[in-house]
Amino acid sequence: MAAGQRRGRSARALGLSPSLRALAPGGGAASRPPDDRPVLRLAVSKGALAIELGEPFAIGPLRVTELVVRLAGIRFPVDLSGGVARFRHRRGQLVRLVVEAQGTELAGWAAPRLRGFLGDGAPQLIIAPIEDGALVALRSGESALAFDVAVAPSERALRLLPERARGVGLAAPPHALALQALSMMAGPHGRIVEGAIVLDAAIERVVRLLLPAAGARAPAVAGVQWASVVAEAGRFRAEGALDAAPPALGDRALRALEAAELAGAGDELALAGGLDDARRVYLAALERAPRHPEISSRLAWIDLLAGERAEGALSTVVDAMPAVDAGLLGGALLEAVGDRDGAFSALARAAHAEPYGPLAALAWLRAARLADAVDVRLDALNLGVARAPGIEALRWARLEARLDVADVRGALADAEHLEAAARGAEARHAVSRRAAEAFLARGHAADARALFERALRYAPESPDGVAGLARSLRAAGEGRRALDLLARARVLVARSGARGDEDARALDLELGRGLAEIAGDLPAAVARVRAIPPGAPESLEARLLEGRWCAELGDLGGASVALGRLRDAVELALQDRAADPGSARAAGSPFVGGPAAVAALLAEAAEIEERSRGDLLAAQRHLGLALRLRPRDPEIAAAFRRVSGELAPAVAPPRGAGPSRGAEPSPAPRPRATEQRIEVHVPAPPRRRSIPPEPVVVAPPPAPSPPIAPAAIARTPAVTAPIAPAPAPRIAPPPAPPIAPRDPGRLDEMPTFDSSDTSTDLPDMPPVPNSVTLAEGQAPFARALGVDDELLAERLADRLRADPTDHGVAMALADVLERLGRDLDLLALLSARLEEGDEAARQEVAPRRRDVLVRLAGRARAEGRAAEAELYEMLLHAELT
Repeated sequence: MAAGQRRGRSARALGLSPSLRALAPGGGAASRPPDDRPVLRLAVSKGALAIELGEPFAIGPLRVTELVVRLAGIRFPVDLSGGVARFRHRRGQLVRLVVEAQGTELAGWAAPRLRGFLGDGAPQLIIAPIEDGALVALRSGESALAFDVAVAPSERALRLLPERARGVGLAAPPHALALQALSMMAGPHGRIVEGAIVLDAAIERVVRLLLPAAGARAPAVAGVQWASVVAEAGRFRAEGALDAAPPALGDRALRALEAAELAGAGDELALAGGLDDARRVYLAALERAPRHPEISSRLAWIDLLAGERAEGALSTVVDAMPAVDAGLLGGALLEAVGDRDGAFSALARAAHAEPYGPLAALAWLRAARLADAVDVRLDALNLGVARAPGIEALRWARLEARLDVADVRGALADAEHLEAAARGAEARHAVSRRAAEAFLARGHAADARALFERALRYAPESPDGVAGLARSLRAAGEGRRALDLLARARVLVARSGARGDEDARALDLELGRGLAEIAGDLPAAVARVRAIPPGAPESLEARLLEGRWCAELGDLGGASVALGRLRDAVELALQDRAADPGSARAAGSPFVGGPAAVAALLAEAAEIEERSRGDLLAAQRHLGLALRLRPRDPEIAAAFRRVSGELAPAVAPPRGAGPSRGAEPSPAPRPRATEQRIEVHVPAPPRRRSIPPEPVVVAPPPAPSPPIAPAAIARTPAVTAPIAPAPAPRIAPPPAPPIAPRDPGRLDEMPTFDSSDTSTDLPDMPPVPNSVTLAEGQAPFARALGVDDELLAERLADRLRADPTDHGVAMALADVLERLGRDLDLLALLSARLEEGDEAARQEVAPRRRDVLVRLAGRARAEGRAAEAELYEMLLHAELT
């Protein structure tokens, strides 16, 4: 006997050992297929012969564990040697039936029937037993639905009533979707009756499938009804018996039956898509059962999904329960009305109380999006990931939140988890590339580089991966290598063909920047961006870069042409948007980057025009377009006022003036505002005249002023010719009583005139002094004495430049500019006072500024300058709102 051989066993012949595959379960020889016929047996009990089920038998997701069929008309003694086959032709009476179902088996059987219900493919489905029923929950992507099913047996039928339906990311009311899901799972075996799925003749269907499969005759089922339906740990158990007492229904089933009787018609209408008719039925049901929580929720869901009814829906919910206790519905309604804090609280409560993990996780994700603080958002995302680690949207949101708080290690862990969960090289490449872009956007260039390299492991010829690696290298300071990779990405895009145009334009823009900023090759950079055609999303930035680089090269004409194309494209887009508001958001629109980005491009274009070419008019047009996009941007508005103020003298010279004063040399330094005085030299008028007939001479003060150059003296306005008559003063000066002599250096003690005296003769009075001082707010007096408004405006402007905070001088200058009709200068002055003055000054200035804008807009409309008129009207509208 061989060593080690046990007694009674033959020695195994030496040879090759069996393979592991053959030793594995299911390996080697094929096992005998299981018998697909039920096993029956004969039994004698209480003097009667019966056929029983020998072992459990599966019918779809159900397992029949007990079956007893009594055979009537059998007289004893009887020969049982033939077994069941001898009595299979006899029709018996069903006495007892027990059916069980596991929740996992039910979910696996029903999931394919729900394919396409929430999204592409079959959803993730869970059916779990709860008290007096079941929890049914399903998810697909970021959409999830959960509802309770109350089971109410009725003789041989089973009634399934959905309640407490809730969900996230749904396109229809949750209760209607719950009814639809139950109907799809039941198939032809169920029908909808008053908001319930009724499984008719369930006992008869089971025995008709089981006994004929065993070769026996189906028994009679009269008098058999459901005795109990029990939801146990992990399984459901239903028992039917002959002449059994009706089962006692629990609280859940009773509530569901009452709600179905009240609102069943509305449920059927909502399932059919008639939401307006269903809403009317729900309202009528609330009249019968006021503040019913379940019916109120169904009505509020309809109003929420209809849009623009959030306030009414919230009122419906609040009548039945506090909004923060209304679960996901309360959170959605509070968010819709703008109560972000209340919505966060409601969603947090709903997530804590939700038994279905994925739905709770999506509630935490929605709550995190409402949180302003990063730490609160991160805590909510952590709780969501703990409830459902496999939801990608949660992982991505937490990765970005961790990057926001500089938790690079945690973000890398999330990226690794997402990559491990992805299936296939293409999916893993997409995950690594998206994570790398998130890291690069937040300045983590080294980690972004490693992730881009990992993405290229799965797709070496990916242009996006190569371009992303180039951007990360450039951010890390390796510009030369980045340029090489960008050029390679451009070649790969051209090779791909189908997806080439959009990616090629983006890469041309990146290559142009790299050539200009890294290689210093401005001509090649200009050639790259010129290749981007008009109308592309990148065309506006390309035109700006072309204009900037042409200006740096000294090609001012090319710069002007490029910037002009930028302005024309924006004007055309604004016209299209005015004609069709949806066109600005369409694909390929130049506003895809947002109005703020386009306004920034126009502001830089205006700076280039002003700095490089000195073209103030082109700069004004660029800034005007920028203001149409961003009317409340203070920097753009200040630049527009500055350019308009510099441009105004050249566009509209002062009336009655000779050569432009812009060519004069800068004036000599002036004394401080407290020492500066404007002297008005008036020859003494005849005693019996009210208005001096002689010309008025305005000169600077003699003592404090520094010496004046001869050229400036030649231009001193010693006016000898008659001055054009000024507009009539606001109050005509009537005859006055005699005026006592006064200090010639003051004008504070002005004579008073009796308004009731209309005589044109003046009493005896001393002559008006030849030199008087014009103090603040006394411009109307100088006007009455015949001082030229142009000269007076210049003197007041000098005083305001010396002391910009002097509000009295500013308002006096505004009066003069308004009389002269210089509305552009007046607009610039009033705008500056509106920004720099206190509240009282702003209240005084704002109405005058609106009047100026109205006049400018009307004048521009009358002269055919529609774009300029729209700008003034927009500024007026922004101030009124």
